[in-house]
Amino acid sequence: MSPFSTPYPVTELDAASVDGSAEKGHYDYIVVGGGTAGCALANRLSEDPNVKPQPEHGDRKRSWWWFVDQQHAIHPRLSSEYDLWSKNGRKGWSFSEVEDYFKKSERFISTPERKDHGTSGEWIVRDMGEPYFSTAHSCADACGALGLPYTNDLNDPNAPFNVCGKFDCIIDRGGRRSSTFTAFLPQALATERKSHLHICTGAAVSALDIEKDENNSQVVKGVSFQAATGIDDKIYHAIARREVILCAGAIATPQILLLSGIGPSDKVKKPLKKELPAVGENLQDHMAMGIMYNVPTAESLHIVQKSRLRAIAEILRYIAFGKGLFLSPVTQLSILVNSNLIDDSGHVIASKPTDPAELPDLELMPIHFNYSDPPIPFKDGVFSLKVGLMRPASRGTVSLASASPLDRPACDLAFLSDPADFAVMRKGIKLAKRIGEKMREQGVNMTDLYMPESEADADLDEFVRKAARTTYHYGCTCRMAPENDPRPGVVDDELRVHGISELADCGL
Repeated sequence: MSPFSTPYPVTELDAASVDGSAEKGHYDYIVVGGGTAGCALANRLSEDPNVKPQPEHGDRKRSWWWFVDQQHAIHPRLSSEYDLWSKNGRKGWSFSEVEDYFKKSERFISTPERKDHGTSGEWIVRDMGEPYFSTAHSCADACGALGLPYTNDLNDPNAPFNVCGKFDCIIDRGGRRSSTFTAFLPQALATERKSHLHICTGAAVSALDIEKDENNSQVVKGVSFQAATGIDDKIYHAIARREVILCAGAIATPQILLLSGIGPSDKVKKPLKKELPAVGENLQDHMAMGIMYNVPTAESLHIVQKSRLRAIAEILRYIAFGKGLFLSPVTQLSILVNSNLIDDSGHVIASKPTDPAELPDLELMPIHFNYSDPPIPFKDGVFSLKVGLMRPASRGTVSLASASPLDRPACDLAFLSDPADFAVMRKGIKLAKRIGEKMREQGVNMTDLYMPESEADADLDEFVRKAARTTYHYGCTCRMAPENDPRPGVVDDELRVHGISELADCGL
């Protein structure tokens, strides 16, 4: 931002009350968290100038880094996913009931238009055209030869469940990422609504302010927060006239609940306000690993590391025309498949195109760079086939590392703690290898770089342990289910926290 431009309107911490008694710091809605859900909610709630919502961002860097415990075992069709939620008892969550909300937020800008996409929302979505690298085309052809058909739109209601498809991307016409921040809380909107939309950055919520009403029920009255930098220990209070909405993500949201005395009685910061055993439990992630091949440097994103001239040329091309390698997504294809349709040799068996029992539990993605973490040595370029676990059986936890809101919570992803995940990953690796073999049959110049020793179960399992990594898709720590469900929930079907009034939770 230019030093001469108008700054983004941000509310300072001391705009809130220190003791909670002053009128300042009173809002109709308080939105905790400035990520995907928080930005969208702040936009929607502030459409009405008569309400005063306050979204609170984690810090000025816009995101937090989370540290996980040491691991010792190391897009299917959207409509069907929501229909499965509805089938499992979540009222109001079938795709027909939520579809209009997706369309309201989406602005699909490519031609031709698609009837199943929104065209007037804030979030810009576009078809990126043909994949940049020829190896992506070869990968799609290999999938077709192995029984996985191709689709241009992974969310086409008529597309098969088990498929190779092209991603749409959230990139505007100028070649810039359309994040939820730029889409829903751009500076122009924040400035226009600054009389009733206050955005407080550099803040860390220390607890929810909970009181008992005349019926002896627990009611959230607001939030307590402090400077995220720890420069002082002054506690500020924001009072909610209507509701507090937690949108702090699958790690920070349970941390806030636990700090507020909501959760398992042996894990919360005392005093206990509400026993909710599921808070911080059921942590899941789309764990993944990748097999890798050596390919010509020009067929890999590593070309910009190997050739300064090419890197400069591509940067200039992007700046001048919004095109070229720097516009190309890291991957443009997703291969979705149910592991039950992969035989012991790694080949896809015949499937029913839209059988709900065949919803994918594996996602393979061609990635045109070194996918190992940390990167292993390579000579020219790298083509990776990522194998991702979409429906993990393993469950981790989020718990308090200390009573301080400034300390990161303790996170145990518990990768591969359930043996069932190994069985699915074995099949995914075998399928990835069959795709690679088919690509070589079609003439692609690629040699093995990073592979399991063999396809014996023990070697595949050891490779998964060695190569497993996060994809940062954390979820389920504030599960939507009845409080007395066999696997207890934290929020009801309207995202209201069980047993606590005026508190909603969109934090996954």
